[in-house]
Amino acid sequence: MKSKNKAFLIVSAVFFLLFAVVAFITTANSGVALDQTMTDWVSQNDAAWLQKLIEIASVIGSSELILLVTIIIGLVLLIKRSWRHFFFFFVLSVGGVILNLVLKLLVQRARPGDEASFIEVFNYSFELQSYSFPSGHTARATVLFLFLIYLALYSMKGAAFKIISTIIYISLMVSVALSRVMLDAHYATDVLGAVVFAIAWFFLCLYFFYRPRERGLFGYSRW
Repeated sequence: MKSKNKAFLIVSAVFFLLFAVVAFITTANSGVALDQTMTDWVSQNDAAWLQKLIEIASVIGSSELILLVTIIIGLVLLIKRSWRHFFFFFVLSVGGVILNLVLKLLVQRARPGDEASFIEVFNYSFELQSYSFPSGHTARATVLFLFLIYLALYSMKGAAFKIISTIIYISLMVSVALSRVMLDAHYATDVLGAVVFAIAWFFLCLYFFYRPRERGLFGYSRW
């Protein structure tokens, strides 16, 4: 167990370092070049069916849906009295949102087109400017899907179910990330930074909360 936990901490440290690199290149020519390359690719791939899929992916990654799914998962874990997973998910989700907001305020990168954007939830707009880096939608979706992958690997029986679930969640994760760029809501480096940050934060939380499975997800000994 200790060796696994140490591995989680190392992975987290590596991705936090990668995040620092991505944050640095957002203000350098290399970051601008990457953003421009992705923008050019998007302009060349504007088929109607693709745009429709991207719009669906954007809804999946919306603040409202992510919040709703988060509440449902939290309630299920509470009802099942899976305390460790509940606290893991709570710290992961709430801490991720807070850290992402702090990073936005520190970097203060303007969104594409230099348009002011304010935080909106359920059609309510908050007078707090939403900066571009790192992408909040992408970070929240990545954290959620990583936790769902963890639950699938932790609780499901049979390699086939685990593999299929993991592929589905990764596909959704990538789709949400791409949608933010293709809808011109974020730069490519905003999305890349969000994904790297979310992975780093997930493994840091996993380092503190992970324990080997004993009797299945909801049969685990309580705290």
